[in-house]
Amino acid sequence: MEIFSTQWFTAYYISLGALLLSYGVYLLIKTASIQKFLIRVAAESKPPQIWRTVLKYLLLFTIPGFILSFFPFSWVELLFSIWSFFIIFMAGQLLVLWPHTSKAILAGGEQLRKKIRYVAANMITIGIILFMLCYLLLERTQTV
Repeated sequence: MEIFSTQWFTAYYISLGALLLSYGVYLLIKTASIQKFLIRVAAESKPPQIWRTVLKYLLLFTIPGFILSFFPFSWVELLFSIWSFFIIFMAGQLLVLWPHTSKAILAGGEQLRKKIRYVAANMITIGIILFMLCYLLLERTQTV
C-alpha cells in the first residue's frame, strides 16, 4: 500500500503541477482573451459546464489522495489533501452562487485583468510547489 501511495502522489503532483504551470503561463499570455471569455460567460445564467467538470475530477482525485495519505501516514500529503478539499469548496461556492459571481465578474472592469494575472501567478507558484512536493516525496521514500 505504501508503494501505491507513493506512486499515486507522485503522479498526482506531477500532473497537477504541470497543468497549473501550463495554464498559469497561458493565462499570462492570453489575458485579454480570457477576460473576454469571462465577460461572455458571466452574461449567461449558468456557470460553464467545464468548470463543474474540472471540480468534479479534482474531487475524484482528492478523495483517494486523502485516504492514501494515511498509508503510510504523512502530514504533507494529508495537508495537501485538506488544502485540495478547501480549494474545491471555495471554487464550488463560486459556482453555486453563480448569479453573484457573474455580477462581480461583470462589475470587475479593468480590475478583472489584474485578477486574471494574479490567478495566473498563483497557478504558476502552486505548480512549482507541487514539483517541490514531488521531489520531497521521492527523497523521503528513497531514504526509508
